Amino acid sequence: MTEFLFILLYSSIMWLAIEIAVMLFAATGLDKPIARYQVISMLTATGFTSEESKLIVDHPIRRRISAAVILFGYFSLAVMISSIATILSNDLRINVLFMVIAVFLTILLFLKSGMVKTFLTDKFEHEMDEEYDLEDWPLKTALSLEDHDMVALLEIQDDSEYLGQIAEKLLDRDDDIHLLFIRRGDSIVRKLVFEETLQTGDLVMIFGDKETIKSRFSDILSDKRL
Repeated sequence: MTEFLFILLYSSIMWLAIEIAVMLFAATGLDKPIARYQVISMLTATGFTSEESKLIVDHPIRRRISAAVILFGYFSLAVMISSIATILSNDLRINVLFMVIAVFLTILLFLKSGMVKTFLTDKFEHEMDEEYDLEDWPLKTALSLEDHDMVALLEIQDDSEYLGQIAEKLLDRDDDIHLLFIRRGDSIVRKLVFEETLQTGDLVMIFGDKETIKSRFSDILSDKRL
């Protein structure tokens, strides 16, 4: 019975720790489902190499939160091993686990408060403004992208209808799509980019409405990395 109670209490502590970290990540603008998966990955040291982990690695404040989560994961593993040894010696102090749960639950309820969430969001945004240069910001934050937006690469190939046309022809004034630059080999074309004639192999970076981009450029969307 003691062993079962220990597992239940330890699981409760881990769940509370995950939810606390999720609330902190959410305050930085990260979606909760993504934050929850990444927190679990950090705690278990598995899966943190997924593409979504870049949303954390590329964000200075999220990196600091993730460092604390990873350290907590290693600490909790040590506690788990120690507690198993304690169970075997019949000297497990269940009341200590109850105290830890009470503390974590209080912190979680505190973070779920609307006033606290607003405060943390404003604080993190202010810290980004004050302590980090714009070039250090994640692309999504710097471009003020919403959930319905995306950043995409368009690859100009030999059979592309845009080959030989100026880059401005990619855009329609009625669409919420914007051109950033063109990657041509090892160089980046930014100056007078709208007047640049598109060549085979060009990678054009754009951003804007996700559905419009997928609809208009489905045949030339590239999964390459710059």
